[in-house]
Amino acid sequence: MMGLTCSTSVPSKSRPVSLGIPLSLHPTTLQLTTIHVSWIDRFPFPHMRDTMITMSAVIDEEEFLRDLFTSPSFTLKAGKSSWDPEAWAIEKAFAEKWGFLLF
Repeated sequence: MMGLTCSTSVPSKSRPVSLGIPLSLHPTTLQLTTIHVSWIDRFPFPHMRDTMITMSAVIDEEEFLRDLFTSPSFTLKAGKSSWDPEAWAIEKAFAEKWGFLLF
């Protein structure tokens, strides 16, 4: 939908998106002006994306991704769109470790 590749993650600034893209996925000013890992652009949480960019020097991205994919992290509510932030529920252990990115 946004033209992001899944197999390559080259740090870059986000590109502006078309009007048909849900608002939750529109890049923030920080994303448009700061080089960052592109995979964060997929999350429908603008505050989280900005926090990950501003804290990139202290966040272990490999650890975050490992936890995201190998432990309970998020669940999506049935019938909701993945780009709807309300569709996402954060698991307790993941929130205890990484919730500072979201809240």
